[in-house]
Amino acid sequence: MGIPRTVGIAELPRVMGVRDAGRRGPLVLVVAGQHGNEPRGVEAAAALLDALASDDVRGRIVVLSGNRAALRRGVRHQGSDLNRLWTRAELDALATRPASDDTPDRAELRELHAVIARELDGQPSREVVLIDLHSTSAGGSGFTVIADSIPSRLLARALPLPVVLGLEERLEGPLLTWMADQAFTAMVVEGGQHEDPLSARTCLAALWLALAHVRSIDPQHAELAPSRAHLERVSHGLPSVMDLSYVHPVDPGDRYVMEPGWRNFMRVRRDQSLALQNAEVVQAPLDGYMLMPLYQGLGTEGYFLCRPVSRAWLTLSRWARRSRLERALRLAPGVRALNVPEGSVRRAGASRAPSSGCCTSSGIASACSKAPIASSGTASRSVGTDGAPRGRARRGHAQRVLSTPRSARSARTRRSISSRMGRTASTPWPAGSGSAQSW
Repeated sequence: MGIPRTVGIAELPRVMGVRDAGRRGPLVLVVAGQHGNEPRGVEAAAALLDALASDDVRGRIVVLSGNRAALRRGVRHQGSDLNRLWTRAELDALATRPASDDTPDRAELRELHAVIARELDGQPSREVVLIDLHSTSAGGSGFTVIADSIPSRLLARALPLPVVLGLEERLEGPLLTWMADQAFTAMVVEGGQHEDPLSARTCLAALWLALAHVRSIDPQHAELAPSRAHLERVSHGLPSVMDLSYVHPVDPGDRYVMEPGWRNFMRVRRDQSLALQNAEVVQAPLDGYMLMPLYQGLGTEGYFLCRPVSRAWLTLSRWARRSRLERALRLAPGVRALNVPEGSVRRAGASRAPSSGCCTSSGIASACSKAPIASSGTASRSVGTDGAPRGRARRGHAQRVLSTPRSARSARTRRSISSRMGRTASTPWPAGSGSAQSW
């Protein structure tokens, strides 16, 4: 399970490769490099193509490169995050805007969307699976992110990596959500740190196991055993499923410096100092596990905290979905039903409706398995000029506010981090290494 060659980024084609022997099976779309500072996913996708012949495949596997211009420059994006542009408004605009007027990142969106749409139109009766490869600025174990439908959950659980629920609800416009809203199975694989060669191995191992799960390759394929062993090794000792519990917002113009040394899934204790924001100390509002600490200027979330989800809750949520108990969701606080005959639900205040026919993590699984997600507020400790504590700034309310518009979150955040003094600007923690956080 090696990475046999270095990818030539300069000549990287949009369609990196296709494997199709004409046999029945799913359409699997592998997308790598939506962020230009994440080349390890591209390396893993190229290694898969090197090792996989069409005769080995059931169905069709199409491997696509993401933001090629940003990959050539080694930057996350060139003004607009490609993995935030998969919204109805942005995609509708492609039909009315001349290609010559596209910004660099929207030109990439136009090309990538056209290829995906062509593949979807050409395979109307096939099961469709998206595997989107990424990496993070911090080290630590890889993990997966899903739009929480039963097929996507089963796919993620086939990989011995932690599954993070609820993260996709926090982000506006990722490819994962666009595919899931069309009732396709979709999963993001976060391989590890951007520059770490092991990140490519983790992405490649995840690809092999995912392809076996959806029956695109033989379940006895020789690559499966070493791939599973690798993923078990990098994720050893971590909970299998976690739920997003807190998102720390960073507004444009904020001076945000994460304390160095944080890695994905390190334990965090309530009131632990984590960062400086506008010269004020940022403290953890709750116990949990660190996820994607921000170590560069590009990013609107300073860090995420997640908590383990018990197997009992997962079993209950799966039973509830299959029993179609979503009709009772209107009785739950904070939830209102949309398109009830089709089983679509969403949390009150959400900006999008989930895919018809599935209950996402906004629905009954969340009611069973999710703790409230607080993103409105920072746990900062206010100190006087003599260093004596003056009390604590108002903590984030225990509300589910993932879909709250950023303008509203920003105003609420400014109010909630109104402690008067933290560390002074002259004594900041040194900036951490690495690039932007992941997807």
